[in-house]
Amino acid sequence: MALPLGLGAAIGYWVADREVRWLPTMVGALLVLAVLALGAMAAGTYLLGPGAGLRRGRKRFIAFALLAVLATGVRVAVFVAARKSPLTSLSTADFATAFAQDVRLYREYDGGLARIVATLAAREDLFGPGAVPRVLSADEEALVLDAWQDYVDTSLALDQVRRFYEDYYRFDLSRLERERHLKAFLLTFAAEMSLYENTAALIALLDRNPNAAKFLDLERPARHIPAGSVAGAREELAGLSDFGRVVAGKRYLAYLDVMHDASREALAAGAGWLWGEVERHLSDIEASNAAALAGLSIGSDWSPLERHLKLLAYPVTAGVAEWMGDTRVKRIGHELITDDQVAALGAALAPGDVLLERRNWFISNVGLPGFWPHAILYVGPNDLLARTFDADAETRAWLKRETGRDLSFTAFLAERFPRAFAERAGGAGEPPRVVLEAVSEGVVQNTLRDAVGDYLAAMRPRLPAWVKAQAIARALGYLGRPYDFDFDFATDHALVCTELVWRSYRPAGEAPGLSIPTVRVLGRETLPPTDIARLFRDERAKPGPQLEFVYFLEGREHHGDAVVSTEPAFLTTPDRSKWDFGQP
Repeated sequence: MALPLGLGAAIGYWVADREVRWLPTMVGALLVLAVLALGAMAAGTYLLGPGAGLRRGRKRFIAFALLAVLATGVRVAVFVAARKSPLTSLSTADFATAFAQDVRLYREYDGGLARIVATLAAREDLFGPGAVPRVLSADEEALVLDAWQDYVDTSLALDQVRRFYEDYYRFDLSRLERERHLKAFLLTFAAEMSLYENTAALIALLDRNPNAAKFLDLERPARHIPAGSVAGAREELAGLSDFGRVVAGKRYLAYLDVMHDASREALAAGAGWLWGEVERHLSDIEASNAAALAGLSIGSDWSPLERHLKLLAYPVTAGVAEWMGDTRVKRIGHELITDDQVAALGAALAPGDVLLERRNWFISNVGLPGFWPHAILYVGPNDLLARTFDADAETRAWLKRETGRDLSFTAFLAERFPRAFAERAGGAGEPPRVVLEAVSEGVVQNTLRDAVGDYLAAMRPRLPAWVKAQAIARALGYLGRPYDFDFDFATDHALVCTELVWRSYRPAGEAPGLSIPTVRVLGRETLPPTDIARLFRDERAKPGPQLEFVYFLEGREHHGDAVVSTEPAFLTTPDRSKWDFGQP
């Protein structure tokens, strides 16, 4: 026994002195010897056992043969693992140069992620512990979208550093390559911890305002952000992949320190601060609220199923809602407002007017709160747009800021929305399409006749012409988007009728707008059309009302007609019954 042990120790010292790599050289050599030995044992067993017809010999032969195959497989795996990668292909000097550069990048990206999180955390009105979740304003949407874009870009850049050094295991732990192994591991693990810790902090902030998270989860092709990026980050954060790397990295760090005195070697190699970075991130992660992490994990486990169920249910929900919106149970094909009344109404309207509309006996009226079920944005024919905006100095100044050129408003629309602008003119014998509305088919342009039914109220925003022009341009940008059967104002990938008006007119940047508060219905921020009428009524007696009365066509169900009515009559509509049989 002493002879083989002494011989092995001598060989080991001799090999170590010549800096032979443990992986793949020594391990590969040992595996080759193991394969040869197992093969010889299998051959001998076959000759002595099965050749004599012994059952025990056959079992030994099969066992040795299987072990030889296994050792061969491991030898192949060692060969594959030992192949050069971009990291291990670097010379010692090149590695030192690359490591120094990437360490600086790690510091920059780690600090950048922390600053982005701190910027959003400073908005306590949106993400503070006591913040009430609400739909974001236009400026707030721009803020969180820019922050999310910066975060995605910075995290991807940091992840590139992590990925480059995650081949650290290809550096042998022998004296020949131990320093590079240790440095590469510390850098990839520090990047991993930074991504994990900062993403956890950011997701925790966004979870305080689900509307912000839903808005950021939309696909942004122009920014190269896929749909579901926040949900994906949340699931990876709480799933096995990211958390598993945290746990495995921590254990490997402890192994290196115990078996190779790695903390001292890191200090001697000038990477002691990086060891400290890893321990700082680990300490912060472990200090995180365990209950919050458990909640994230539960949410992560449930969210894929929840999305799958929603995908199954959505076509049914959308189909039912569309059927309800298109189905009339009485007085089919006949509207109370006549063509002559529509013509007189058109003459009184101006671009940018907000319209409320109602048609009796549609099934969808039952499911909508309040008397008014629909809102519309009036744009007007092209010649009216030209008379209203083309010569307006403030509108041209806004367009100069927007495009850098001196353009008229109609020229701007024709250039920015060529297909929609051409469509507005109508065809031979067809009236122009002068309104924008979100209906079951999506956001569309329509004629005034097709948009008007049994009741129609028109209100005019008390805003400068250039702000109305900006609202019209925004609204045209939503053309073609689907109808939002979820009635959720937190996102803009699909719009409901009032959301088209609300998003087009909400304040943004230097432009004033209409401040129309949303309401929470069934857990979603939304805006029933009747609430616009209620806002008009409530502000009418106060200084600085946002809207002024223009027109009211009031249906008379029992007379079978509609009449031009008064502002006082319109003021009663927020309190009227939504039931069709209850209309006078």
